[in-house]
Amino acid sequence: MKVVIRAGGVGTRLWPLSRQSKPKQFHAFAGGRTLIQEAYDRVGKFYPSDDIYVSAPESIAGMVREQLPSVPAENLILEPARRDTAAAIGLETAIIARKDPRAVIASLGSDHVIRDADRFINLLKAAETAIETMPDYLFALGVKPTRPETGFGYIETDQVLMKANGEPVYRVTRFTEKPDLESAEGYVRSGHFLWNSNMFIWRADTLLNLFRKFEPEMMSGLREIQSALGSPQGADVLRRVYPTLKRVAVDYAIIEKTDKMAVIPADMGWADIGSWSAIHEVAEPDARGNIAHGREIILDTSNSTIFSNSGRLVAVLGMKDVVVVDTGDTVLVCSKQSCQDVKKLTDALSADGELKRFAE
Repeated sequence: MKVVIRAGGVGTRLWPLSRQSKPKQFHAFAGGRTLIQEAYDRVGKFYPSDDIYVSAPESIAGMVREQLPSVPAENLILEPARRDTAAAIGLETAIIARKDPRAVIASLGSDHVIRDADRFINLLKAAETAIETMPDYLFALGVKPTRPETGFGYIETDQVLMKANGEPVYRVTRFTEKPDLESAEGYVRSGHFLWNSNMFIWRADTLLNLFRKFEPEMMSGLREIQSALGSPQGADVLRRVYPTLKRVAVDYAIIEKTDKMAVIPADMGWADIGSWSAIHEVAEPDARGNIAHGREIILDTSNSTIFSNSGRLVAVLGMKDVVVVDTGDTVLVCSKQSCQDVKKLTDALSADGELKRFAE
């Protein structure tokens, strides 16, 4: 199996800490290792470094090399522009398929917390086993929901297709993106929905065939890039063609269109630190439900998150259910209920020429 750690996300809901210049996966939230370092450590214990790739925008290549010095230079897949996950995953697949069209690829995020690494690897191996029987299927790892979360995508399951290494493999009925609270509550009650962890396993040729079917124009560009790999013109072709590829998530481009999608329930202590309200997933709150990082004094305050890496003292008094983040050049204050809407702030900043630098 080839493992690709995708490091192209920005994590806008964790602004102002997470920015384009240093996204959330390059920060540490629990312990001394950053999220991307933990992602590499998990798979590095079980797979040789030659089989582990990292996909990232060219603009942050230096940060990847600094935090992951063990990644072979030829295994660092650099994207000349941000074109969303369909283009990024298409590129990684085309590169790996050039050497082995039938290679099994695990395409994994770099910004998750997984507490049970052994269990995670066993689930990857179960998916690899399932692909031997069903090579024309795409496989996802889905997490059993513990609450009606509106910030995650959901996967609706159908009948069991098979068992792989003792793990049930379900047919996927549909994917649903970030539902409203009422819908999320219904999904959790039904017992037929899993959180979409955005971790996928597939055969390279299977995925590229779906690109040909559903995104022929993008596949044409990927084929041009693939044909030039290893040649003196390879880098120039990549820089010329990749920025022209369609900007779309792989979920919309491929995954939600195929009728051959399967999911393996993944009980592995997974958490997605997607917003400031999710920090409680990886940090232990105090007796009043507060989570604090940095220099702070907190009085008469409950169920709040206070994060500072500025070195300044942050004082919070008489508050409930709030988030306070101080990064030195920016201070964010919002209710915990508004954490999923922080992206509205980054969108507003990006549209303002004078303030745009605070989003970057």
